[in-house]
Amino acid sequence: MHQRILVTLAAALLLTTTLLITTAAEARSAVNSSVRVADGETLDENVSSVNGSVDIGRDAELMGNAETVNGSLSVDEGSRTRNLSSVNGTVEVGDRVTIDGDVTTVNGRLRIGQNSTVSGSVETVNGSIDLSGTTIERGIETKNGSIVLDDGSVVHGDILVKAVRGKNNWRKTLEIELRGGSTVDGDIRVEDSKRKVRVTLRDGSAVRGEIEGAEVVRE
Repeated sequence: MHQRILVTLAAALLLTTTLLITTAAEARSAVNSSVRVADGETLDENVSSVNGSVDIGRDAELMGNAETVNGSLSVDEGSRTRNLSSVNGTVEVGDRVTIDGDVTTVNGRLRIGQNSTVSGSVETVNGSIDLSGTTIERGIETKNGSIVLDDGSVVHGDILVKAVRGKNNWRKTLEIELRGGSTVDGDIRVEDSKRKVRVTLRDGSAVRGEIEGAEVVRE
Protein backbone atom coordinates (compact mmCIF):
# COMPACT_ATOMS: atom_id res chain seq x y z
CA MET A 1 0.00 0.00 0.00
CA HIS A 2 2.76 2.42 0.96
CA GLN A 3 4.71 1.48 -2.16
CA ARG A 4 1.66 2.24 -4.31
CA ILE A 5 1.30 5.68 -2.67
CA LEU A 6 4.99 6.41 -3.22
CA VAL A 7 4.74 5.41 -6.87
CA THR A 8 1.66 7.62 -7.29
CA LEU A 9 3.42 10.58 -5.66
CA ALA A 10 6.49 10.05 -7.84
CA ALA A 11 4.33 9.97 -10.95
CA ALA A 12 2.56 13.17 -9.88
CA LEU A 13 5.91 14.88 -9.26
CA LEU A 14 7.17 13.80 -12.67
CA LEU A 15 4.00 15.12 -14.33
CA THR A 16 4.29 18.46 -12.50
CA THR A 17 7.93 18.81 -13.53
CA THR A 18 7.02 18.02 -17.14
CA LEU A 19 4.28 20.64 -17.10
CA LEU A 20 6.64 23.27 -15.68
CA ILE A 21 9.23 22.54 -18.36
CA THR A 22 6.56 22.67 -21.06
CA THR A 23 5.20 25.97 -19.73
CA ALA A 24 8.68 27.52 -19.73
CA ALA A 25 9.22 26.32 -23.28
CA GLU A 26 5.96 27.98 -24.37
CA ALA A 27 7.23 31.48 -23.60
CA ARG A 28 9.58 33.48 -25.79
CA SER A 29 11.35 35.76 -23.31
CA ALA A 30 14.56 37.71 -22.85
CA VAL A 31 16.48 39.71 -20.26
CA ASN A 32 18.64 42.68 -21.36
CA SER A 33 17.73 42.07 -24.99
CA SER A 34 14.76 42.42 -27.32
CA VAL A 35 12.18 39.91 -28.55
CA ARG A 36 10.62 39.98 -32.02
CA VAL A 37 7.72 38.21 -33.69
CA ALA A 38 8.50 38.24 -37.41
CA ASP A 39 6.27 39.62 -40.16
CA GLY A 40 3.55 37.08 -40.96
CA GLU A 41 4.57 34.74 -38.12
CA THR A 42 1.96 32.82 -36.11
CA LEU A 43 3.06 32.17 -32.54
CA ASP A 44 1.16 30.31 -29.82
CA GLU A 45 3.28 31.63 -26.94
CA ASN A 46 3.62 34.53 -24.55
CA VAL A 47 6.42 36.96 -25.37
CA SER A 48 8.19 39.16 -22.82
CA SER A 49 11.33 41.17 -22.20
CA VAL A 50 12.99 42.82 -19.21
CA ASN A 51 15.26 45.76 -20.15
CA GLY A 52 14.49 45.24 -23.81
CA SER A 53 11.74 45.85 -26.35
CA VAL A 54 9.07 43.54 -27.73
CA ASP A 55 8.25 44.01 -31.42
CA ILE A 56 5.41 42.24 -33.20
CA GLY A 57 5.79 42.45 -36.97
CA ARG A 58 3.31 43.14 -39.74
CA ASP A 59 0.44 40.68 -40.34
CA ALA A 60 1.59 38.49 -37.45
CA GLU A 61 -0.66 36.52 -35.09
CA LEU A 62 0.33 36.18 -31.45
CA MET A 63 -1.98 33.83 -29.56
CA GLY A 64 -0.40 34.78 -26.25
CA ASN A 65 0.29 37.93 -24.25
CA ALA A 66 3.06 40.47 -24.84
CA GLU A 67 4.78 42.15 -21.87
CA THR A 68 7.75 44.45 -21.31
CA VAL A 69 9.48 45.91 -18.28
CA ASN A 70 11.80 48.88 -18.96
CA GLY A 71 11.29 48.59 -22.69
CA SER A 72 8.93 49.60 -25.49
CA LEU A 73 6.25 47.41 -27.03
CA SER A 74 5.15 47.76 -30.65
CA VAL A 75 2.62 45.97 -32.86
CA ASP A 76 2.82 46.57 -36.61
CA GLU A 77 -0.15 46.93 -38.92
CA GLY A 78 -2.51 44.07 -39.70
CA SER A 79 -1.50 41.94 -36.74
CA ARG A 80 -3.52 40.18 -34.05
CA THR A 81 -2.53 39.65 -30.44
CA ARG A 82 -3.87 39.19 -26.93
CA ASN A 83 -3.13 41.34 -23.85
CA LEU A 84 -0.43 44.01 -24.12
CA SER A 85 1.35 45.29 -20.99
CA SER A 86 4.29 47.63 -20.46
CA VAL A 87 5.99 49.01 -17.36
CA ASN A 88 8.29 52.00 -17.98
CA GLY A 89 7.92 51.85 -21.75
CA THR A 90 5.75 53.11 -24.58
CA VAL A 91 3.16 51.03 -26.41
CA GLU A 92 2.77 51.72 -30.14
CA VAL A 93 0.03 49.89 -32.05
CA GLY A 94 -0.29 50.34 -35.80
CA ASP A 95 -3.29 50.35 -38.13
CA ARG A 96 -5.72 47.44 -38.57
CA VAL A 97 -4.58 45.65 -35.44
CA THR A 98 -6.91 43.40 -33.41
CA ILE A 99 -6.19 43.09 -29.69
CA ASP A 100 -8.15 40.28 -28.04
CA GLY A 101 -7.80 41.59 -24.52
CA ASP A 102 -6.60 44.62 -22.57
CA VAL A 103 -3.83 47.17 -23.08
CA THR A 104 -2.08 48.51 -19.95
CA THR A 105 0.85 50.86 -19.41
CA VAL A 106 2.65 52.28 -16.38
CA ASN A 107 4.88 55.32 -16.99
CA GLY A 108 4.61 55.07 -20.74
CA ARG A 109 2.74 56.64 -23.66
CA LEU A 110 0.10 54.58 -25.46
CA ARG A 111 -0.83 55.10 -29.12
CA ILE A 112 -3.22 53.00 -31.23
CA GLY A 113 -3.78 53.54 -34.95
CA GLN A 114 -6.54 53.55 -37.53
CA ASN A 115 -9.13 50.77 -37.74
CA SER A 116 -7.65 48.95 -34.77
CA THR A 117 -9.86 47.29 -32.14
CA VAL A 118 -9.32 46.48 -28.47
CA SER A 119 -11.85 43.92 -27.22
CA GLY A 120 -11.13 44.76 -23.58
CA SER A 121 -10.12 47.97 -21.83
CA VAL A 122 -7.23 50.44 -21.95
CA GLU A 123 -5.52 51.46 -18.70
CA THR A 124 -2.60 53.73 -17.87
CA VAL A 125 -1.16 55.30 -14.74
CA ASN A 126 1.22 58.09 -15.80
CA GLY A 127 1.21 57.79 -19.57
CA SER A 128 -0.87 59.60 -22.17
CA ILE A 129 -3.40 57.78 -24.37
CA ASP A 130 -3.69 58.71 -28.05
CA LEU A 131 -6.31 56.91 -30.15
CA SER A 132 -6.80 57.58 -33.86
CA GLY A 133 -9.71 55.84 -35.56
CA THR A 134 -9.68 53.19 -32.84
CA THR A 135 -12.50 51.17 -31.26
CA ILE A 136 -12.36 50.26 -27.57
CA GLU A 137 -15.03 47.71 -26.75
CA ARG A 138 -14.95 48.32 -23.01
CA GLY A 139 -13.55 51.44 -21.29
CA ILE A 140 -10.52 53.57 -20.47
CA GLU A 141 -8.96 54.19 -17.05
CA THR A 142 -6.17 56.60 -16.16
CA LYS A 143 -4.68 58.36 -13.16
CA ASN A 144 -2.29 60.99 -14.52
CA GLY A 145 -2.39 60.57 -18.28
CA SER A 146 -4.04 62.85 -20.83
CA ILE A 147 -6.42 61.25 -23.34
CA VAL A 148 -6.99 62.14 -27.01
CA LEU A 149 -9.64 60.46 -29.16
CA ASP A 150 -9.36 61.43 -32.84
CA ASP A 151 -10.58 60.45 -36.32
CA GLY A 152 -13.85 58.85 -35.25
CA SER A 153 -12.53 56.80 -32.36
CA VAL A 154 -15.22 55.01 -30.33
CA VAL A 155 -15.17 53.98 -26.67
CA HIS A 156 -18.16 51.76 -25.94
CA GLY A 157 -17.70 51.91 -22.16
CA ASP A 158 -16.76 54.65 -19.68
CA ILE A 159 -13.70 56.82 -19.27
CA LEU A 160 -12.67 56.85 -15.60
CA VAL A 161 -10.10 59.19 -14.05
CA LYS A 162 -9.08 57.32 -10.92
CA ALA A 163 -8.13 58.97 -7.64
CA VAL A 164 -4.42 59.36 -6.88
CA ARG A 165 -2.63 59.64 -3.58
CA GLY A 166 -0.78 62.81 -2.59
CA LYS A 167 -2.15 66.32 -2.37
CA ASN A 168 0.01 67.65 -5.22
CA ASN A 169 -1.00 65.02 -7.78
CA TRP A 170 -4.23 66.77 -8.79
CA ARG A 171 -3.02 70.37 -9.15
CA LYS A 172 -2.30 70.09 -12.87
CA THR A 173 -5.37 69.91 -15.10
CA LEU A 174 -5.79 66.55 -16.81
CA GLU A 175 -6.98 66.98 -20.40
CA ILE A 176 -9.44 64.69 -22.19
CA GLU A 177 -9.99 65.72 -25.81
CA LEU A 178 -12.44 64.27 -28.32
CA ARG A 179 -12.13 65.41 -31.92
CA GLY A 180 -12.81 64.27 -35.46
CA GLY A 181 -16.29 62.97 -34.64
CA SER A 182 -15.15 60.64 -31.86
CA THR A 183 -17.64 59.28 -29.33
CA VAL A 184 -17.82 57.82 -25.85
CA ASP A 185 -20.95 55.71 -25.44
CA GLY A 186 -20.68 55.61 -21.64
CA ASP A 187 -19.83 58.22 -19.01
CA ILE A 188 -16.74 60.25 -18.24
CA ARG A 189 -16.26 60.17 -14.48
CA VAL A 190 -13.68 61.66 -12.11
CA GLU A 191 -13.30 59.81 -8.81
CA ASP A 192 -11.65 62.66 -6.86
CA SER A 193 -13.80 65.79 -6.57
CA LYS A 194 -10.67 67.91 -6.04
CA ARG A 195 -9.07 66.74 -9.27
CA LYS A 196 -9.01 69.26 -12.14
CA VAL A 197 -10.13 67.60 -15.36
CA ARG A 198 -11.14 69.32 -18.60
CA VAL A 199 -13.15 67.54 -21.33
CA THR A 200 -12.98 69.25 -24.73
CA LEU A 201 -15.43 68.23 -27.47
CA ARG A 202 -14.53 69.24 -31.04
CA ASP A 203 -15.79 68.52 -34.56
CA GLY A 204 -19.11 67.05 -33.50
CA SER A 205 -17.58 64.63 -31.02
CA ALA A 206 -19.92 63.48 -28.26
CA VAL A 207 -20.28 61.74 -24.93
CA ARG A 208 -23.52 59.73 -24.89
CA GLY A 209 -23.59 59.32 -21.13
CA GLU A 210 -22.89 61.76 -18.31
CA ILE A 211 -19.79 63.85 -17.65
CA GLU A 212 -19.23 63.92 -13.91
CA GLY A 213 -16.65 65.99 -12.02
CA ALA A 214 -15.03 67.64 -15.05
CA GLU A 215 -15.14 70.98 -16.83
CA VAL A 216 -16.68 70.68 -20.30
CA VAL A 217 -15.60 72.80 -23.28
CA ARG A 218 -17.46 72.53 -26.60
CA GLU A 219 -15.82 73.89 -29.74
